[in-house]
Amino acid sequence: MSVKHILLGVLSWYPSSGYGIKKEVEYKGRELGWGKISYGSIYPKLKELENEKLIYCYETQEDGRTTKVYDLTKKGWDELQVWLSATPSYPVVRDELMMKMSFWKDDSGQLINHLEMRKKESLHMLDHFKQWENNEVSLITGIAALSMDYVKLQLKTEIEWIDQAIYRLRNNELSQTKDPYQLTEKAYERQKKSK
Repeated sequence: MSVKHILLGVLSWYPSSGYGIKKEVEYKGRELGWGKISYGSIYPKLKELENEKLIYCYETQEDGRTTKVYDLTKKGWDELQVWLSATPSYPVVRDELMMKMSFWKDDSGQLINHLEMRKKESLHMLDHFKQWENNEVSLITGIAALSMDYVKLQLKTEIEWIDQAIYRLRNNELSQTKDPYQLTEKAYERQKKSK
């Protein structure tokens, strides 16, 4: 997946200004499927798409000012269709909490705090998705609703897992550590000797 195809997809909904595209790309919850897209990458990518003749730009009047609006060319519609038809890559997820847990050693209190914050964010995001479905403003096709169902199920599963993890941490019901090479003990000794 690339910024290029996300922008083509957004423009397939309706012709839009760069600012309108930015609002769609940054709409809360989209990052769960689209990843983070920086504002600074949108305009250079629009210029690139225009140079590739995948989109074209025209000016229109909005609220008394001239605004640049982008739309798909035939070549752009064709490119979007080729991308939609291609087999998607398996997702690569980078989750900072999961990475931290891989390296966590002692203080379960701080980890519980992290988990509680994550749960709060996940509950908020789940509520956002429920409201999004019923806001009477957003375009949500039947297919898009399937992807939203997936995200809601992921969030519900994450919340349930967090509750279980916190319970196990508080009640010292963790799985037994597997450390056949005594790496934990060696790391502790290295840490004590570090300068």
